[in-house]
Formats: sequence, C-alpha cells, structure tokens
Amino acid sequence: MSKLYLATTLGIIGLFAIVGCSTNRHTAPSEPISITPEKGKVPKRSWLDQGWSKEISENFWFTNQGSQIIPYNWFVWLEQADSTQLFRHTEHMESLRYLPSEASTKNPGGLPIGFALHSNQTTGENWVGMTCAACHTNQVNYQGAKILVDGAPTLGNFVLFFDRLVTALNTTLNDDAKFDRFARNVLTSKYSTQSKNNLKDRLQSIALQTAERQQVNALPEDFPKDFTSYARLDAFGNIQNAGTAFALNDLTNKNSPTGPVSYPFLWGTHQSDVVQWNASAPNTPIVGPLVRNIGEVVGVFGELAIKEAPFWQRLWGKHVRYSSTVDMIGLGNLESWVKTLKSPQWSLEHFPAVDTEKAAKGELLYKQQCASCHKIVPRDKEHEDYTANQTLISELGTDPVTANNASCHMANTLILEGTKERILIGSKFQAEDNAIDIPVNGVVGLVLKDLPLALKAGNIPERTGVNGEKISAIKELENLVVHHLKKRGKKADEVEADCADGVYDGGVYKGRPLNGIWATAPYLHNGSVPNLYELMQKPEQRVTQFWVGNREFDPVNVGYVTTAGLNMFKVNKPNGEIMPGNSNRGHSYGTDLNDEQKWQIIEYMKTL
Repeated sequence: MSKLYLATTLGIIGLFAIVGCSTNRHTAPSEPISITPEKGKVPKRSWLDQGWSKEISENFWFTNQGSQIIPYNWFVWLEQADSTQLFRHTEHMESLRYLPSEASTKNPGGLPIGFALHSNQTTGENWVGMTCAACHTNQVNYQGAKILVDGAPTLGNFVLFFDRLVTALNTTLNDDAKFDRFARNVLTSKYSTQSKNNLKDRLQSIALQTAERQQVNALPEDFPKDFTSYARLDAFGNIQNAGTAFALNDLTNKNSPTGPVSYPFLWGTHQSDVVQWNASAPNTPIVGPLVRNIGEVVGVFGELAIKEAPFWQRLWGKHVRYSSTVDMIGLGNLESWVKTLKSPQWSLEHFPAVDTEKAAKGELLYKQQCASCHKIVPRDKEHEDYTANQTLISELGTDPVTANNASCHMANTLILEGTKERILIGSKFQAEDNAIDIPVNGVVGLVLKDLPLALKAGNIPERTGVNGEKISAIKELENLVVHHLKKRGKKADEVEADCADGVYDGGVYKGRPLNGIWATAPYLHNGSVPNLYELMQKPEQRVTQFWVGNREFDPVNVGYVTTAGLNMFKVNKPNGEIMPGNSNRGHSYGTDLNDEQKWQIIEYMKTL
C-alpha cells in the first residue's frame, strides 16, 4: 500500500471522526398514502423529443429531493384563504403558473409538476416540497396547442405562491368553519375533539414558521410588492438567508433578496464547468453537481441546521454539527436524468416553418457577433462537457445587482466564527463574513458528514456513461478537496478582496450555448427583455415595460405574447430612473446590425 493511499485512507477515517454520522438517507414514505384525485382540469399537452421517455419525465417531476414546506396531507386539503376551493386546485395553481398534473402513484395528491412527497427521515411524516421540476419545467401555448418543455424555466410566481400559502394557513387557523373542514379531511377516521385540538396546535406552529420565512425573505418596504413576480426569483438571496438566518437560528441575520433572476434552463447544466449566473460555483465531477443541488434544495425549504457540537465532542476538536432534510440519493437520481436531457427543437408540428435561407445568413452573422460568448454546439454533441464563457459585468453593461448581492452581502457568522470556511481548508470565518459562505459551509458539512452516501449520490450520473466506469472513492475525495473546495476557495478569496468597497468590480456573468433558447423567454439574466427581437435592439431603445405570465408563444419575435398577462414588468421606477435589479441595458452585441440582419440572426436562433 502506498504512503499516499494510506494517508488518504486515514484522512477519510479521521474525517468521519470529525464530522460524525448522518441520517440523510433516501427513504420511502412511512405513512400510508392513498391516491387523491386532482381537483380541476389538467390540460392535454404535447411532448417534444428531449431524449426522455414519459417515465423519466414523471420521475423528474416527482422525485423527492428533501424539501419540506408543510405536511403533505395538509397541502392536499388546504383551502385558499378567500374561498372553499382547494389551494391545489388546477385553476389556482395555473394562475400562479405552476403546471397542474394528474394524480398517480408518483403524485398521490394530484399536485402540480415539481411538488413532491418527502418522507422525513427522523419522524417518518410525509411532507410536500418543491423539486427541480417546479422551477425548471414549462408549458408553451400556441394556437390551442399546449407544449410541455422539460428543463425550461418556469413562469411561476414563487413569492406570490408563498404569500398565499402563508395567508391560507393563517386563515384556516382563525376561521372555525374552514379549520373544521380541514381537520375532518386531514384526520379522517382519527377525527376527535382531542385530535382536532392537537392538529390546531401544530398548525399554529407551522403557520408561524412559514410566516417567519416570509418575513426573513421580504423585500424592503420601498420596493414594489410585485418586484419579483412571474418567471424570476432571487434564488441566491433565499439560499443565503437559509444559511445565515435559519441554519444559524437568528432571524435577524439576513439580507433582502433584491436581485431576482430568470430561472435558467437545465439542458447543458451538467456539462458546464461552472454554474450559477455569476459563474460562482465550480461544477467539478463528481461532487460539484451534488453540492450545487444541495444548495438549491436549501433555498427551497430543504431544512439546514448548523449547531454547536456537544461539549464532549468539542473536547476532541468537533466544533459544529450539521443536519438537513436533503435527500442526497434523490438528488443523485435527478442529476442523472438532467445529464441526459436534450434541448427542445423548434417544433415544425406546432410553429411556422423556419425560413432556411434567412437562417443560413443568420448563422454567418451569429458566428461573427455571438459565438465568442455563446458557442455553437451541434445537437449530437450536446452531452459533451464545455467551458462556459465568463464576461465582466462592466463589459456586458447588464444589471449588476444579482452578482453584487450574491458575492458582497455580509452576515454574522455566530458559532462558525473561527472555524474554516470550507471545513477542511480555507481561511477562518471572521465575526462578520460573506453571507454566501455560510450556506456553502453548511452544504460542504453535509457532504462530509456522510461522505460514502454523498459519493454514491454524486456518482449516480456517471453510471449513465457509455463505459459504466466508476471513479474510485479516493479519486472522488480528491475531486472534492483538491479541486472543488480549492476552486471555490480561490473564487471566494477573490470576491472578498473585490467586495471591500461593497461593489463587486470583478463580477462576471456566464455565457452558455444557446441550444433551445427559443423556449426560455424572458431574456437577460434578470428577465428584463421579453423576446429575442427586443434583445437585438439597442439597449436604450428596448421596451421598458411589458406583461409577464402569458403562456401564449410569439414565434415571430420569439418569446411570449406581452400585450396581456398577469403582471406588468417595469424597468423604471415611477420617477423614470431604472429600478436596481430591473435594468434591461447592456448586452449590446449585434445591436448595430440593420433590421434585416437582426431578423436573420433571430431566424437562425430558432434552429439552435
């Protein structure tokens, strides 16, 4: 046995002594679950060939990843605040732009796509939580056809959904008739005065927890209530607060999520060397995708707790313990499917045919104007790894708020003060430090807490490879420590120095291949441009307000119809100044072309 192998093996053994054992295991529901039919009408949808069978799509929609919103049966029977119609009714969920789905063994509550059943590993109780598909599945409508696109950015309004959920829980708690209907449906044969009272006590506790989450992630009072709205969310802000406020158990230790972004499309994510709009996270195999996905779960109700270790453990060097509801095996399975997802191809069955002569001319222009940032990837090479372009925001000229907030928000580190930011390596936390490093610390802590399980989950996508070879556990640990943590640490150190004045001057946004871009409106990282035609206009000439939330497709301008919708997106404040976070400026590439040339590029992008 080599000295290196022995040292590494002993290091792994020592690592388990430091971080302890885990209960983050993939489990089946402990409570019996009966199929409850969906309420309302589920639309008939067309499918595009994206390399998935319908079975894989349904697995992706309803595979649990460890998110917990409220108990599952509660969500099935909860009424809307202002009516007796169920919260999960298809009309209501569609109004929030989540996708109604039929009840099945995989979706026993008849819930929308992406609302999955999670069985708590400790209590065995079944909860409803969001999975990847809630934010990364969409429906495109055109002349009566309803086309489902897996991996496409949702038009969903997460903030409005959660606000209404908080109100519905509170109303149910305080309206005797509404609560009694709720209790009878939830308790069924177990209904009694005592069980009803116990349920009310528990409802009050969970309603308070949801209201606390709402307040922690609330916008400043001078922001419009519909600032986040449809088709975008400040995911980084929610993840930061999940670590600083909730994991460290200090609800005042928070930052306002004022940098919402358009949900990214998923195809090609697994193949990129970096992820996030600001290219902040290395996507290092095998653990990189798992770390990225755990962070996503933490941001959408995947409970994370960072607590001081017991006294006897602190004596031998364990300062902090980590726990979470994250389901690593579920995440590994989800990533294995995303790895094989192909971009949606322009549907000749549903949309007008592409003008091939115009598209051919547009291809030449695209190579001149766009390909240096958005490389062309042939469809038969979509599953090959690529290096994403990273462009300075100062050069792009696009809205900087997302990158500034993600990198420069600060928070108190509390019990983490003096510990290593990345547990095994890196500088030590100061009393106040970069907010994003706290949930990153928590995510790394969860991985190290049960390294064999994490490596098993992280290796699931690789089992879908042609040769089926697996990287050894030693190699995987090297990937985690040497590559992933060091890359993350180098990026964090750069950010810390660059944010000294509160402005992330070295900030970048990521440019990726534009395969399937036609199905991903609105555009720019913050969703401030409605369609490809507007994106090709000079920044100062782009529309400054448009309707969002409309599913009807516009195949000419390539985006959604903007003359009607559910909410008006406004670039400017009432006084005419650009609203920070909403700027549609920058990304002026190709905007000096004449109209004919612009239309040629747009026609070509339909073919990507």
